[in-house]
Amino acid sequence: MIAVLLAVSLTAQDHVDVKPAIDLTITGAGLLAVVIPEFYADQLAPAHCRICDGPDNTGLPGTGSRGSLNAVDAFFHDAMTGFIFSRGTADVSSSVWVYGVLVPGAVTAAFLATGPYASEGAGWRATLIVAESAAVSAAVVQGLKFTAARKRPFVRYGTGETSGVYDVNKPDSIFSLPSGHTALAASLGFATAMTASLQESQAAPWLWGGAALGIVTTASLRMMAEKHYFTDVAAGALIGAASGTIFPLLHRRGGALSTPLVSVGAQGPAFAVSGVF
Repeated sequence: MIAVLLAVSLTAQDHVDVKPAIDLTITGAGLLAVVIPEFYADQLAPAHCRICDGPDNTGLPGTGSRGSLNAVDAFFHDAMTGFIFSRGTADVSSSVWVYGVLVPGAVTAAFLATGPYASEGAGWRATLIVAESAAVSAAVVQGLKFTAARKRPFVRYGTGETSGVYDVNKPDSIFSLPSGHTALAASLGFATAMTASLQESQAAPWLWGGAALGIVTTASLRMMAEKHYFTDVAAGALIGAASGTIFPLLHRRGGALSTPLVSVGAQGPAFAVSGVF
């Protein structure tokens, strides 16, 4: 794969490019930053929630009790929890949707929607850009989850144990902020659509529409599952969208993660450098 990424990489026609050694290192580091804390969650997670919105590790008495919860989160919690799907069904559906539909869909779209100016290996390079964006977004989300340690809605409202769906004693019960599923959906969608746009692919408008659908559907399912508040999914969407926008722009010709512009003529490739001195 690395050989393919390097092959015919320096062409004047390609609008985006990669630096494989740097990009693979960033992607790998991002994945490690996600995976390692998962293995050591029991040791790394705070002993108590830091954003609790009520007594630690307990629900609030009565139905609809809001306490210190802000009005926006309270409204969406009451409106979305169990809406259309039950908590358990929405939880499983959100994971199937993100990992079973959005991930392979983004990889396929990135590989195929390379635009009219793409050279050999363009599909692999676009896929690497999307993977890098998603990995960095996931690493940021993981760090914030352990730092914020916000109690999930099903803990705060006391429905985790009463419904028998969730275990309030697991470290995951205080990893509400931000929503990792929503961040992943946003990073995949934005990175794929942005890369296609930079390459002037005709599929770009459709990919932007798909990105919006992926984000809204994921965020809705996570709130239906009572796993996240509105501010959790909004924060996840913002992080994912930022990563999915910034990294493709860094790979645009002349960007920090792109190779220098090369013109190809009768005498072979020649580097062209311009600037103000």
